[in-house]
Amino acid sequence: MILVTGGAGFIGTNLCKRLVEMGKQVVCIDDYSSGKTDNHQEGVTYIDTDSSHIELLPEKPDVVFHLGEYSKVAPSFKDTKKIIETNIYSTAKVIEYCKDNKIKLIYAGSSTKHADDGANESPYAFSKAKNTELIKNYGKWFGLNYAICYFYNNYGPYQDTCADGWETVISIFEKQKKAGNNLTIVKPGTQRRNFTYVGDTVEGLIAAWLRDENDEYQLSSEESYNMFELAELFKTNYELIPERPGDRFESLIDFRETYEKLLWKPEVKLKNYIEKNED
Repeated sequence: MILVTGGAGFIGTNLCKRLVEMGKQVVCIDDYSSGKTDNHQEGVTYIDTDSSHIELLPEKPDVVFHLGEYSKVAPSFKDTKKIIETNIYSTAKVIEYCKDNKIKLIYAGSSTKHADDGANESPYAFSKAKNTELIKNYGKWFGLNYAICYFYNNYGPYQDTCADGWETVISIFEKQKKAGNNLTIVKPGTQRRNFTYVGDTVEGLIAAWLRDENDEYQLSSEESYNMFELAELFKTNYELIPERPGDRFESLIDFRETYEKLLWKPEVKLKNYIEKNED
């Protein structure tokens, strides 16, 4: 049995769907703070609770994909209580559970740690960075088997899951264009991002699970765009909106080491995806 926390969210839903296609028994824990029941996949058992209750599972999973954390940068300055409950307390419970039961933990790290000020840029980034440190130390101290996977601006099916204005930039731009509105670019607009198709990210997660090494992986396409270049792909007008706290400008990371270790590389191109969805 495979456990996916946050399995009713954007990336989690795509992961659950793929695991079922592989013939796996999948259980999801989700408190639906970001996920939604409309994302439920046939063949997946869903438990409506938060990850801190992981010890209540009726049977031990073979592997835990821990995606069920608070995942918004700018709002995290206001949602510090949620950060403490979800990204610190609940994740500590998941790590302890995996340690005690000798279960491999696949953790969704955050690429925000690679920004100019790294973990100190926001409460969200800080919590994620400290969790990666804790997991690596549990590997040293207690022999925890783990893989830490960093995500980079995913897009694709179910990308508008949270639907509260804080979903992916691709989802926001798609909605704005379909509504006939200007795209809203956060100032200064020169901030550069890597963009990765969620199906490619899911294949990277699975490859990280199957590789028998404790390691960290950058699950990203090498495609990068600043916000003005991204707007050009949508072929529509834009307007600038005020800067937000915690935003980073770019991450200069070499992804080739991950490609070599996992024998994996993203295949979908953002431009092709946007053109296909405009047809």
